[in-house]
Amino acid sequence: MIFYLLLCAFMVPVNLWAAITPHLHSEISMRILHAVSTVVLLPVLLALWQSRRLVIKVLASVYAVFLVVMVVVNAWITVMGMGVEMGWLDHIFLAVAAVSVIPFYLVLPEASGRSKPASSL
Repeated sequence: MIFYLLLCAFMVPVNLWAAITPHLHSEISMRILHAVSTVVLLPVLLALWQSRRLVIKVLASVYAVFLVVMVVVNAWITVMGMGVEMGWLDHIFLAVAAVSVIPFYLVLPEASGRSKPASSL
């Protein structure tokens, strides 16, 4: 989990840099960045689905819709390549999505099926 959260934290400055300098990266580096950004968001969608009864419905729905849109758009960009109009804005949204992953896992309630630590006597 630590490696995953570090990867999410690393995705923030990388996507901000890509937003600031949209024409300085190559086709392959752009495809890799969008593919990795897409893969980083998938575990959060899975965790949202698994804990859908424990989280606040309205916030979880908004967050899930945002993440689904980001996954679909970035998967499309990964396949289609460069030349996306307003691509810098997508990188800003990717940075926001990557930032949101860390607090999500910090406040995610324990699922009832997960094992809980034994209480001390």
